[in-house]
Amino acid sequence: MESYSSRFDWHQAVDDTVNSALGKCYPRDWKDEDYLTRSLLFALKNEHSNVTIEQGEPGKNAKCHWDVYKNTKEQGIEQKHGDIGILVQLRFGEDKILEGVAFLEAKRIYHNQADDSKSRFSALDMEQLKRYCNNSSFHRTVFYDCVSSESGNTAFSATIPTRHLITINSDDRAIYPHCEYLSYCLTDRYLQGYELDFDPDLVASVKGFLDANGGVKYLIVAQSVLSPDIDLNPNLISINKAIYKVLEAPAPSSKPRSNLGGPTM
Repeated sequence: MESYSSRFDWHQAVDDTVNSALGKCYPRDWKDEDYLTRSLLFALKNEHSNVTIEQGEPGKNAKCHWDVYKNTKEQGIEQKHGDIGILVQLRFGEDKILEGVAFLEAKRIYHNQADDSKSRFSALDMEQLKRYCNNSSFHRTVFYDCVSSESGNTAFSATIPTRHLITINSDDRAIYPHCEYLSYCLTDRYLQGYELDFDPDLVASVKGFLDANGGVKYLIVAQSVLSPDIDLNPNLISINKAIYKVLEAPAPSSKPRSNLGGPTM
């Protein structure tokens, strides 16, 4: 189990993992948005699955565990929420447990090689995002970006509440002043129990128990222990293992083999 002296240190480590995972995909694999998501989630699963926060407020002596699953029936999923679901079980004591969910829709930048200022998140669909928000207000949009400079390429991921994005109605990097890093949202929002939807039916749906076409494409399953007196016990979290399988490393054969210079518009 990894130990960090503060939640900020953990956030920094997760941010490094996010940036590195995305950076390894550019330029060859940037064209495949799903590959970006799988690469990022697999790196998070491998590097930060068991964590203890030793000091610092809030969250002193907190413990976190997460795993990542892929829906094996993705072709039949009724898309109600977007690419990624996050199921968080909060343990405040032995018999004080609360479960909530949140949702993310991921979009990559489409680089304009001739003029980078014209690069856009061209696949954004505001009507689709409105439908997702109607199913849960606890929905965010995640951006994948990679910026080139004389010193090299820098990849990163930012996120914004989807309702905010719809109101601002922007599809370019002008949205960034309204965003925060995905790493911060994971470590300092979701895994502290903030911005989660606690509706029992929605939680059961994300777990894959309500109907044959339920669940989400990718599911982060996390347990966050917010008391120094109890230990992690991820076995307390139940999901439908008939449709969810542990995420494996992206297969090399699934990588796009064209457009080696990176995407263009």
